[in-house]
Amino acid sequence: MSIVTQCPSCATTFRVTPPQLQAQHGMVRCGRCAQVFDGFKTLATLPEAPPEAAPPPTTAPETSAPEPVAATEVVMEAPPHEVPAPAVDEATFTLSPVAVEPPPDERPAFDPAPSRRRNVGWGIGVALMLCGLAAQAAYFYRSDIAASLPEARPQLNRMCELLHCTVALPQRPRQISIEASDMQAPDPNNPGLVALTATLRSHATTALGYPALDVVLTNTKEHTVARRIFMPAEYLVAGKDPRAGIAPNAEVTIRLDLDTGDLGAAGFRLDLIAAPAR
Repeated sequence: MSIVTQCPSCATTFRVTPPQLQAQHGMVRCGRCAQVFDGFKTLATLPEAPPEAAPPPTTAPETSAPEPVAATEVVMEAPPHEVPAPAVDEATFTLSPVAVEPPPDERPAFDPAPSRRRNVGWGIGVALMLCGLAAQAAYFYRSDIAASLPEARPQLNRMCELLHCTVALPQRPRQISIEASDMQAPDPNNPGLVALTATLRSHATTALGYPALDVVLTNTKEHTVARRIFMPAEYLVAGKDPRAGIAPNAEVTIRLDLDTGDLGAAGFRLDLIAAPAR
């Protein structure tokens, strides 16, 4: 390979050697137009010319080393008697800042397989992640799914058999209203025994699970004297399955028999809250 540099003024190309450029820090003078320039900035390499038949022996004229110009320059002259080799046209050769590429036979073959493998790997990973999210959603919202899609209940039941859970009806206390409520002492001789009754009505279009009852007992001054939360199994009449729930737009009457002792309960407050899953 040959190292060449080009005059930025007249575009003449010269063969140079690293020692020539390093001697004066790259500063050279063009032997054609006398322009002083930095030879490092236009360095390039050229392939060697193909071998040719040896010319008849001639006496080569003596050449001298480039004449130093001041203390920081090197003169690069193109000998007038030298004819450029056919592979290097120094009068028209133009350097350009393009990337050097290997010859076609040395270029690596394009292999799209790694890219396809990465794409397949990403696709499998995304699919597994989506399946995991769908499974989590089915587990946490199994009650709502069963209420909205009754045909999915068998599959949800099989899932819960493996995960040791239950597919209960959804808890939506805000869709259930208290139509009427009352507290009475059925035995005048024992005022501490009271019966609390209430009528609940569902306004949902699907079956809902029975809510829990938040009962607060108050005295004559409406101060709280006792509070307790009752689960459906505690306030439903005997023989009624708590898992059956309240049918859409249906009413249900509940009754609680309470022993208030000497608390002096004179009133109550009743609220509906979501019953915890069991």
